[in-house]
Amino acid sequence: MLRFQYLSLCFLTLLFGHLSFHTHAQSMQQIETELKQHLKRIDEFAYLSLKTDASAFDSLLSENIQLEEKLIQYSKKYSEMLSYEFSQLKNENFSVATSPDRKFRIFSWDQRTGGSMHFYDNVFAYQINKETFAYSPSLPEGDPGGYYSDIYQLKDEKESFYLGYQHRVFSNRDQYQGIQVFNIEKGSLNEQYKKILTKSGYTATLGFSYNFFSVVDKKERPIRLIKYLNGSKTISIPVVDENGYVHSKKRITYQYNGHYFTKQSSTPAK
Repeated sequence: MLRFQYLSLCFLTLLFGHLSFHTHAQSMQQIETELKQHLKRIDEFAYLSLKTDASAFDSLLSENIQLEEKLIQYSKKYSEMLSYEFSQLKNENFSVATSPDRKFRIFSWDQRTGGSMHFYDNVFAYQINKETFAYSPSLPEGDPGGYYSDIYQLKDEKESFYLGYQHRVFSNRDQYQGIQVFNIEKGSLNEQYKKILTKSGYTATLGFSYNFFSVVDKKERPIRLIKYLNGSKTISIPVVDENGYVHSKKRITYQYNGHYFTKQSSTPAK
């Protein structure tokens, strides 16, 4: 009898263990489906709000809040949120940027609450000692924010740090691209890791505004006007004229010297 009970217990343990594994393996797919539904409703309510439906705009705001909360909640609960592909979500309104070490990820999406100016929300998720943290950064009132398309990774004399590639859309014509430097220290994500030396002093950001129509013929989407070369540890940005046109034959290069990115002499555009 005891032998039978023991074998039965082993069988049940294996069975529930298998079911638990299966459920866990499926959970990311379920999460992706759930997030996709929120994005679909954001699109629907954005369309209806253009028809001057006030209640639709309220629903649009609510869906954005729910999407943000779900991303934070699931990122804290499931470490896979830092590495799962989310292939069904990526489109022109939703972006997932991931660091090479998969310890830092930025979810970005167009809230669809603006017109030609696009307002974005972000969720920053990062890992410390196998524990995942997540939050949505606060922005000054009226700041439309931007989305992140890429995260590059370097190492300084102490530890790794990250370069987030951000895009902002102020209008159909006026846009912005920039690099923001992050690092993880003292148990939190530092959004202002000042590793770039400019004429104005040390900063965590490097970017420029430009006229989108001067580069609209480029096939790449999103258009990446900033070039980062990991081998030489250089950030290269185009020279933009007073009208915002990107057609100069020169680029401005900042190279990492082991401590900071410092400006080098201008180089011909490639």
